[in-house]
Amino acid sequence: MAAAKAPVEALSSTFADRVAGALWGLHIADAMAMPTHWYYRGQSQVQGDYGKITGYVKPKVELRGSIMALSNTGGAGRGSNDGDIIGSVIAHGKKPYWSRGRAHHYHCTLDKGENTVDADLVRLCYKTIAENGGQFVQDRLRDSYVSFMTTPGSYNDCYMSTTHRMFFANRQRGIPLEKCPDNDGHNVDTTCGLPMTVPVALSTAHLPADQARKQVADAVSVTRKSRACQEYAGLLAEMLRQVISGAPLGSVMESAAGRSLASSMSRPDPVVA
Repeated sequence: MAAAKAPVEALSSTFADRVAGALWGLHIADAMAMPTHWYYRGQSQVQGDYGKITGYVKPKVELRGSIMALSNTGGAGRGSNDGDIIGSVIAHGKKPYWSRGRAHHYHCTLDKGENTVDADLVRLCYKTIAENGGQFVQDRLRDSYVSFMTTPGSYNDCYMSTTHRMFFANRQRGIPLEKCPDNDGHNVDTTCGLPMTVPVALSTAHLPADQARKQVADAVSVTRKSRACQEYAGLLAEMLRQVISGAPLGSVMESAAGRSLASSMSRPDPVVA
């Protein structure tokens, strides 16, 4: 007669455990998703390029359909390849991957398990918060952002979004750092504006909701001028506050989806690549 199995005890998660889990989950998800950035043809494209995925994989060197070669190396969106924001100011030495006539994968310089630059900036954000006694200070994060992005060897990614290209193009023109965040009306109001706000949302979860929303909005405006990102980052922050406080994920998602849908119905679809 088989011995009775001992009852499985429910895992107890402290608040700190949940915060740590959120950050670990963010970095893991970024590294897992990185090889399929801008894959539009779904599962068949992923399997065609990588086969059966059982762990982290290195991205392909070239990607059919990549438009990185059409991007503006000196500023926003598509445009000239003559600018040197890419290669000299940020993404040091990576400009050859933006060359015309080529189709490089957006993260072809990363190895398996490495994070994109935007996930690297999440790490920079919580490091800055930790060094400041657990407090988010916008000016300190801005200074850390500029130092990190302009220091060769700080990161290994070759793709830099319009947000970063516009910020450092403005900086090169002598614009004060606090006024360098910009918006081209198309490529800045995107989900890549949300990750760096996650540590701020977690570190302010003990504060009144209005104070937390203000700090999360300030985190968005370190890199970009985007009211849309501030709005959605605030919604994401509220969701994180509820989940790490023990609220059921399903009910949090349902409530947030309803609010998000009601908000988006009043304006054009903001979805871009």
